Amino acid sequence: MYINRDSNTLNKQKIYSEIILLKDSMNDKRVVFDLPLNHIRITGNYLVGLLEGDGSFYLNKNDMTVRFSLVTTTIDRLLLEKIREFLLSQLDEYSCILGSSTGLININDKRKLKTNNKPISVLEIYQIDYICNIFIPYLDSLQFRTKKFLDYLDFKTIAFLIFQGKYLTDEGKSLIIKLGDTMNNSRLSTNSNPIILDKVTESELNSLIKAKPLINVDSEGRAMIISEKRYIRSTYIIKATFLNNSVSYFTNGVSCAKTLHVSNNTITQRLNDGKPVKNKDGLITAQNIKRIKAYSSPINT
Repeated sequence: MYINRDSNTLNKQKIYSEIILLKDSMNDKRVVFDLPLNHIRITGNYLVGLLEGDGSFYLNKNDMTVRFSLVTTTIDRLLLEKIREFLLSQLDEYSCILGSSTGLININDKRKLKTNNKPISVLEIYQIDYICNIFIPYLDSLQFRTKKFLDYLDFKTIAFLIFQGKYLTDEGKSLIIKLGDTMNNSRLSTNSNPIILDKVTESELNSLIKAKPLINVDSEGRAMIISEKRYIRSTYIIKATFLNNSVSYFTNGVSCAKTLHVSNNTITQRLNDGKPVKNKDGLITAQNIKRIKAYSSPINT
């Protein structure tokens, strides 16, 4: 405004007044938010910039899950919705079907405890297969410019330790929690007592990283605790092929069973043996059904 002023029509005092007026309408003093719906364009660099300013990588010690969150004021909730849309749109077909219907990327509105603070909205991701197989490889392709990168590196280490089931032993869980305690506020320059791992703990962590996985994820997206031969989670969709060669996709066995008019047990049996699905009258309701693994391919860039 000042550089492009017309010295013949505007004096300096008037220009200064207009600049001050514009300044006073910015940030938390802004009251008009009318912008075109397409004004938000999400890119990788844009996402990292937001992440470094308002994002968090952390470990939930209660359920031993890694979580990524991004916070905005509720007025700017549309930004989080655009980020969710951006991330989902780059998934493969099967992952997008599962992620869109199961809350892969959650957005929740929260009220601040202090009455003078604005309500906030929080985007959160904690599905471990998505984080390790898709989200982390994507963030690896981008460039961080702040200390947040150190938190990301610890988050990445913790995520893969949890993905491999290293938290299932008391020693492994303890080491993972110690690493998690070094993240976020512990690294702030204002923290007079930052938590720093000693050499012994670092050595034990390196040994834990190199140890064999305690969980195996099979080609159908089922994660099993190896020692117990017990499945603890699954990330797959069900593809049903009908006699006319048309197909339908289901995100769980219950919805598949309901559509094909059979029991949940029948769905499990047919997924395991590959035989045609028959209802109680012996009629074939699906030529075959099979599991298709989701969240296994790097994000499209």
